[in-house]
Amino acid sequence: MTPRQAITILLCITDTQSLSAFVLSRFSSTQLAPTGAQLYNKSTDNFDDGDVTSPLSRRQVFEIANKGVTSAIICGLPRASFAAAAPSPDELKRLQLGHSRVRYLLENWDKLTQSCNNKAMSSTESKQIIRTEGGGGGFCDKSPLIVQEYLGYKSTTDPLFKADSLMLRAVPLVDGSVMDEADYVDLVEQYREKADQTSLLAFTSSWGEANPNGGKETVDEYLDKTKEVVLETEVLLRKVLNALRLEVLQPSAKTA
Repeated sequence: MTPRQAITILLCITDTQSLSAFVLSRFSSTQLAPTGAQLYNKSTDNFDDGDVTSPLSRRQVFEIANKGVTSAIICGLPRASFAAAAPSPDELKRLQLGHSRVRYLLENWDKLTQSCNNKAMSSTESKQIIRTEGGGGGFCDKSPLIVQEYLGYKSTTDPLFKADSLMLRAVPLVDGSVMDEADYVDLVEQYREKADQTSLLAFTSSWGEANPNGGKETVDEYLDKTKEVVLETEVLLRKVLNALRLEVLQPSAKTA
């Protein structure tokens, strides 16, 4: 487990039953180095776990994470405000629906990201729309921003809105026969990074022709890159479902 993963779990899981006893046992005065000193091996970028540099050594952070104690220990904030119960089946269904929508987006990519002969659109989309030559005397509009909608970046009611937070709350539900919790946390981080990248690429594509030195080719280039990252995002999301033993639904545009 990396330090980042330990902190992530520490932020997202709580075990209030053993909090007080654990804190008292781990952070008693006899365990704290009087000078706050600790040996540091610069060549390996590692700390000696046998020493203590502060009330929280690296080993203690890992122990806290494994026991599910929250960051209230570090921040001094009320622990109740950090309590995060494991998600309910209804909440977990958001991940299934979100994955179903991502699959639908990929299977209907051209249909959803391009429309010919004046498709009705929102004012925001109309400002960021790209006109390309179309058949039948009309024109085609490319709207890369539709991708953000399917990845949960345009509405708080979308199944994948802040999906990474929901995934992290589900750490206690991870099937250990599929992967351990540390690998799962790393998987969630990979998903978040890819989803963010997708949203950014879609936004960049939407302004491709309006930007200096931009043009239809720029729009198409970034839209193609967007699709590639959406494909990677779908794979990661499917792995999350597998780790949580959630059924993969058929592709659908439904949000509920």
